[in-house]
Amino acid sequence: MNSTRATQLLWLAIACTTVGSSTGCMTFTKHAIPATRLPHQFEAPSKCNLNPINFAMLAGTFPSEQLLDTGDVLAITVQGLIPLDPKELPPIISSQATLAQVYYPPMGVVDSPSYGLPIHVQADGSLQLPLVKPIQVRGLTLSQAAEKIRQTYVTEELVKEGNDHVNATILRTRVNRVMVLREDASLEAANVIRRGETVLHKRGSAEVIDLPAYESDVLHALVATGGLPGVDAYNEVWVLRKSLMQDGDQVSIQNRVANGDSPSDIIRDLPAHVEAIRLPLKLCPDEPVPFAQQDVVLHEGDVVYIEPRRDEYFYTGGLLPGGQIPLPRDEDIDILEAIALAQGSVGGLGGTQSTSILRAGAGIGNVIPPSRVLILRKLPDGQQLAIRIDLTEAMRNPKERIRIMAGDYVMMHYKPGETFTNSALNFFNLNYTVIN
Repeated sequence: MNSTRATQLLWLAIACTTVGSSTGCMTFTKHAIPATRLPHQFEAPSKCNLNPINFAMLAGTFPSEQLLDTGDVLAITVQGLIPLDPKELPPIISSQATLAQVYYPPMGVVDSPSYGLPIHVQADGSLQLPLVKPIQVRGLTLSQAAEKIRQTYVTEELVKEGNDHVNATILRTRVNRVMVLREDASLEAANVIRRGETVLHKRGSAEVIDLPAYESDVLHALVATGGLPGVDAYNEVWVLRKSLMQDGDQVSIQNRVANGDSPSDIIRDLPAHVEAIRLPLKLCPDEPVPFAQQDVVLHEGDVVYIEPRRDEYFYTGGLLPGGQIPLPRDEDIDILEAIALAQGSVGGLGGTQSTSILRAGAGIGNVIPPSRVLILRKLPDGQQLAIRIDLTEAMRNPKERIRIMAGDYVMMHYKPGETFTNSALNFFNLNYTVIN
């Protein structure tokens, strides 16, 4: 009995020491702000209130009939003159019966007529036709260009009235070559990723595409390269205008890329004279669309960039398994959902599986679940704010279940009474073992 009594006193001293050692946590959580009193300016902004824009706004507005310009290739015939002999017709390029897998092949879509002489629209916007001076067709429709060609040949008395039929069709439309850089997951190598898993490494994609002049916009560029940004990217698209970049800017960007700088940091640090247009894909209700139609129209050399969500994580510790957990992009999660994502359990042993508690040496008497959560939230000025949550109250009061935001540290702890009770249970369990 003396040995048993000494053992009891020893474990009672250990229990008191354990409770006393928790005063540091008690002091820290005591000065933390209760979740129900958290000022609104420190709350996580809601993502559920964002509405997707009308994605048709990402398509440019173009004239109903194409206007000719440099780069267009026309198939032209002038009765009795071009071609002089029907046997001299160029080879007929048969059009494809079905849509090609690659919608925008190099140099544009081939939509060839059954006959005609291929003529390029020159850099100055003119057509070089036989026996006449260059004919300016820039800004004209096909019918207007055909009429101008007819009048030119009639004026030069190369064809006669009544025998002056001219036919002009587009053999190949001009294209704008743009680059699309995506740092979201590739559809070709898509893997099933659980909601709470963290992707620490992935490879983006880059494509150079040729967009027909009257389909050269952000919407067609996205459709041709995999669609809208994935959930691992922000709900926005960046457009970089090459026409506003100078040689020194391109060299600087190339040097930063060679040094391994983040593409998103490079884009955000562009000089003021380089235009980087942000196109958000979701907005708050009644929020005006912050871009115009000319912003979505792409030009030769433009870059379309989709930025990954690199900093959209929260971190766990304390009685929760330590980890870095990605936040959902399009929905809010509260503290209870955050604990579930961290593989914890509200009301469970230590917030984790009981087997892990036993392996951690917490003892078989650790049956009182922890109900104290501390959130450390980073503030814009670099400081941090401690927020205290009572999980027992959070089960009843929705105001206690605050939203989690990127950068939060979520730590689960025992309250002093819970620590003492578990210590006492451990003591009685051990006492029972010694007596028997």
